[in-house]
Amino acid sequence: MPIAKTVSGLFLLDDLDSLGAWIKERSPSDAYASHVFDTADKKSGAASSKWTVNPHPGQAYGVLKKNIELGTAPKRVHIWHKCSSTLTGTDAYGFQGFTDGQNVVGSHSGTDGFTEDWTLHTGTTYFSGVRECRVGLTSATGTSGGQCIGRVDRLVIFNSLNIIVTGLTVGQKVEVFRASDNTLLATATCQAGQTSVSLAIADSEDVPEQMYMKIYATNGTTLIETTPSYEMIGGDTWDWTAAAGTLSITVDADIIYRSAAAGTPKTCNVTALLKTPGGAPYPGATIYFYTTLGAVNPTSDVTDGDGKAHTALTSTSHGLAVLKAQWLGDASVPACSAYYTVHVFYETESSDASKDFQFFCQGIEYSFVRGSYSLNEIGKPCEFEVEIPEWLTTLTPNGYVNIYRKGVREFHGIFREFERTLSPQVVLKGPDVSFLLDDRVVDTKIYSAQTPQYIINDLLNSFPCGISSGALGSCASVLTITIDTESLLKAIGRIVEMVNWKYRVTLARTLDFAESFSGGNTSARFKEGINLCGDSRRKVSFYSVRNRVRMRGDGITSTKQDGSKIQSQGLHELPAFQKSISNQSTLDTACQALLDLKKAEEETIPIEAIDEYDPGTFGPEDNVYVLSATLGLDGYYSVRQITRDMTDAEYARLELSNRLKEWWELDAEYRRMTKDISV
Repeated sequence: MPIAKTVSGLFLLDDLDSLGAWIKERSPSDAYASHVFDTADKKSGAASSKWTVNPHPGQAYGVLKKNIELGTAPKRVHIWHKCSSTLTGTDAYGFQGFTDGQNVVGSHSGTDGFTEDWTLHTGTTYFSGVRECRVGLTSATGTSGGQCIGRVDRLVIFNSLNIIVTGLTVGQKVEVFRASDNTLLATATCQAGQTSVSLAIADSEDVPEQMYMKIYATNGTTLIETTPSYEMIGGDTWDWTAAAGTLSITVDADIIYRSAAAGTPKTCNVTALLKTPGGAPYPGATIYFYTTLGAVNPTSDVTDGDGKAHTALTSTSHGLAVLKAQWLGDASVPACSAYYTVHVFYETESSDASKDFQFFCQGIEYSFVRGSYSLNEIGKPCEFEVEIPEWLTTLTPNGYVNIYRKGVREFHGIFREFERTLSPQVVLKGPDVSFLLDDRVVDTKIYSAQTPQYIINDLLNSFPCGISSGALGSCASVLTITIDTESLLKAIGRIVEMVNWKYRVTLARTLDFAESFSGGNTSARFKEGINLCGDSRRKVSFYSVRNRVRMRGDGITSTKQDGSKIQSQGLHELPAFQKSISNQSTLDTACQALLDLKKAEEETIPIEAIDEYDPGTFGPEDNVYVLSATLGLDGYYSVRQITRDMTDAEYARLELSNRLKEWWELDAEYRRMTKDISV
């Protein structure tokens, strides 16, 4: 829904159906004051609270009391009260609906008989904090006979008589209706310089009750009528946001610099595109612009013949500027809104090759105590964790993080988490910028016979997230695929998986798509006794090795084996089934693929190394040379992960593999292959 409650005005609602925390107080005894929860005569809920009091020369009374946290004063009080007196002569009666010890809501007193049917009594409590409150006081004094009966029900304490609606534009009108009979309860129009209205609900309304709203455009068009109705009460704040319809935002810069910075650009040019539900540009529509940081100029613009409206963002402060474009709607195009986040940097980052590491957040360099970050193979998340000496208000949660090693940027991420303790140190954490893909949802996209590079490019343009298209390789495959309500990360992952290619997000926040990102053999060499050290290990497992596979298809069989592996490993057989395959050559292909997956032992090689090579010499999926007689290593091995300790720029922990593809990649390929050849 485009309307949502952000603040509840309801403070307390008690239907007085049971004793709960209430305490019965009576005088002088049960014979004079008795209490029940009456299920037969009630105003709300399952019962009402009923006192029956017989007169006593020194006064008899009954009441329920308890301590109530009243919060911040003042607050409105509503309570339903029903009472009757059959006293005679000079005997006196007294009734109270609610009292906080000073303020009374619903009070009657006198002599002889008195009757009041169920009546809503209203008032105000001016106390703050905890206060002993009483409900349903019933008293009788005298000797002539008769009795007093007092009932109370539905005690409501709430913040005010006004319902607030926010997120409006000057000239928009709001109406609030009672749902039971469609009675108009309040109306207000947003005034100049305001973005909200206050609607006064009559004190006689039995709140909270079911109500609904109508919100109008400045030209009188009904934008929304809330259906079904909602439970509302004075003190509520409701925020109106136009639905994410046919309006979108594009910008010419995801990062700008504050106006006093030396860096450029200092201005972000913003374009809002409004289309009809049928997808045609919609000209002549006034689009309103807002920002949470800095200023937009102009604050509104009329769409041109292409359906585009324009503004520009500037800021004197660093941080996150969340842009909002809003169309109030008319009979042709429903109201809608769009958002985009622009990062405002404090200053350009100044790299320093004399420093082992530098840590920046939103263009500000911060000193750090310790830290680490990882660079992983494609398809696995990278993260950073940095401890700084103390919390600083200049830090920008969700801001961009850059980490430099020896003056070269090696990590680009997002500050998403922090941990503060009683010590001054603060730990900052977050993922690499590929998280931006996981932070954006694809609504609905249908592609028919399109190449994966076309689909990826269209997704990044249709759902801008801060990552743009980079080097998209020419994959000859064509795909027919429907993407509906899933993240960009999942959608792109699914696409590349279908063709067995790969993607990566670069430090420049571009997405590359290629069959492989391996740089091949590099100049990096790690040798035992020289620069291979610490907890370097090699783990080899033969548990999953199978060097002969017998696969049964639909009435046919295929057997594949690797003779050299059998001689070196011994014979290890594996049965397999592909009952949907009836073609012999297809089954042979599937059987060979499974053998290739199973015949090699699983090997993991974590090493610790002294890395004196220039930044960029090697990276994930590149090959480095390792020589260790102790570990039995002599040759090039593929880098799967690099972990840097930010206390030493020449220390690296590497996870290596003895083959170009890990087991999980081969397994995924096999599953895709058997699925494809089955078709």
